[in-house]
Amino acid sequence: MTNLRENGVLMGVAVGVRQESLLGKYEVRPYKPEDAITIYNELEVPNWAPWLRASAETLAKRAEVFPDGQLAVWEGKRPIVNISLSRFNYDGNPDNLSTWDELMGVPATGKDTFDLNGNALGMMSINVHPDYQGKGLTKVVIDAVKDRAVKLGVTHIMGSFRPSQFGEYSTQNPNASIKEYIDKKRKEDNMPHDAWLRALTKNGMRMLRIDDAAMVIPDVTRSEFEDYKKSYKPEKWKQIAPSVWRCGETGVWLAGERSAVYVESNVWGILDKNGTS
Repeated sequence: MTNLRENGVLMGVAVGVRQESLLGKYEVRPYKPEDAITIYNELEVPNWAPWLRASAETLAKRAEVFPDGQLAVWEGKRPIVNISLSRFNYDGNPDNLSTWDELMGVPATGKDTFDLNGNALGMMSINVHPDYQGKGLTKVVIDAVKDRAVKLGVTHIMGSFRPSQFGEYSTQNPNASIKEYIDKKRKEDNMPHDAWLRALTKNGMRMLRIDDAAMVIPDVTRSEFEDYKKSYKPEKWKQIAPSVWRCGETGVWLAGERSAVYVESNVWGILDKNGTS
């Protein structure tokens, strides 16, 4: 999942203090394990295909493993954005970066790779409630992560970022490669065609490399696969080869006679805390 799915003080903003940039309407603070079911229902379910959703149990475990790294933007008691951070060590060589799955683990709690002294924060999943998209909240969250990095003494802010509009693009261009799409720029400003990569770039992200098999969902039974085709946006599914299916999501399904595998590519990128990469 674009998996930025991250008590005390929030990156220089005390818990309960409303940020001026949000006009006093919202509050940014870490979410706790007991908030996980609300996060799941309000943000995880509307943003992710069923095979990609983190469970409420997984979200709660993340808040236990790295409580300073699970943040949410709240409108009253309702979470409208959440982000999950990981903490690891980056040696400066993009080729040595793990896949999203390797860094977050299975289930995706980050437990086995969390490094309390790591020099990097990974923005692993960000969810914005559909009703609040396009309202400037991405910048609020990124600014909060930058502040958190300063507080924790972390050098690098990174992420295996999901080119979220590739699914729609590949529906119209079924043979398009992820690299072709990532390299695609808008004519008017030479910014990435993908809205999420464009928003990140405007906030100082520099792309490092493609995370080819960022998220892999293996061992899906053929009956489960057929159920997904019928129940999740059936109009988006398109067979592009004898065993290859597009489904309107960023990844592709490889379906055999008895089982299927979902494979999704992301993009590793890096931001500096001051907004330049």
